[in-house]
Amino acid sequence: MRVLVALAAVLVALLVAGPVEADRNGARAALSYWAMKHFFFDRSSGLYREERGSHRPAGAWPHSQALSATLAMARVPKRGRLYLRDVKRDLRTLDRYSRADGVYTAGPGPSGDIYYDDNEWIGLELLQWYRRSGDSTLLARARKVFRLVTSAWDSDPKHPCPGGVFWTQARGNGDRNTVTTATGALLAMRLYFVTLDQRYVSWAQRMLAWVDACMLAPSGLLWDHLDLDGTVDETHWSYNQGVAIGAGVLLYRVTGDQAALQRSRSLAEKSLDYYDASQRETEPPFFLAIFFRNLLELERVDHDSRYRTEAQAYVDDVWDRLREPATGLFRFHAPGRERLLEQAAVVQIYAALATS
Repeated sequence: MRVLVALAAVLVALLVAGPVEADRNGARAALSYWAMKHFFFDRSSGLYREERGSHRPAGAWPHSQALSATLAMARVPKRGRLYLRDVKRDLRTLDRYSRADGVYTAGPGPSGDIYYDDNEWIGLELLQWYRRSGDSTLLARARKVFRLVTSAWDSDPKHPCPGGVFWTQARGNGDRNTVTTATGALLAMRLYFVTLDQRYVSWAQRMLAWVDACMLAPSGLLWDHLDLDGTVDETHWSYNQGVAIGAGVLLYRVTGDQAALQRSRSLAEKSLDYYDASQRETEPPFFLAIFFRNLLELERVDHDSRYRTEAQAYVDDVWDRLREPATGLFRFHAPGRERLLEQAAVVQIYAALATS
């Protein structure tokens, strides 16, 4: 009953906020965010829970996506001021995942394994808030993250397809991944926009060249990773396509490189054809959120309305089929507990649609 009363209060607040505040995407983002905060944030520990009803704190990857959702809400027109306190809280919580040297571990505490993509997701969010707040400590932390990423560049010429960013420092894994390398390029370009340091552009070009040379399938989509014996994981995850699209868009905006823009357009077209309605059923929603957010960045450049149409159709279908009205949570697995990553994904997509 308490949940229903609280949810009703949120609905009333949305409806009386005025015609701009009550836009459909913004309202759905706000309702989904409320459910994320209510069911996953543990006030006693100050951490998010990984799953509903679980006492296990979220790892760095789920926390980064919850932070992304919070920052996305803070950018929604006429509504963002309502989330400023939560932004500051989630940014402070990052300290719980950080070592003394500024590297982020996979879980709370300084002794966990290091995953380079976890650090990249966090670095991207630090830069998002730096651009709004001007807090130089956030920029310094993002720079540290990028130095960590470049330290993981494979420089051994004896390896198959040398280059690329390794996935993790965890023992027994020598994978070089599309996600670590293309997201590294995306982070580099975001850093260039706030520093104008040309070295970041050079790194982005180097990283994207490796992705094109070593991870590009004959279909035009990107494979997932390459191990040290030359075996390729040929899975086409949507977030790999998304971060490569986004990095290419930023490279075009900075350098005017038409080839970079064309690669992003081509990858977007092939990806949308591949991730049709049936394929999206098996794709993790948090991967699709990253994919669609980067498609909307491409839309800002080439104004292709298909990107927005597809993102809207996907998230509205999720809302209609998978949302539990009494709680505002989305159940992607039956049976199974609702997950923070999945709830944050819906928030991110609706907030991006409300903002762009």
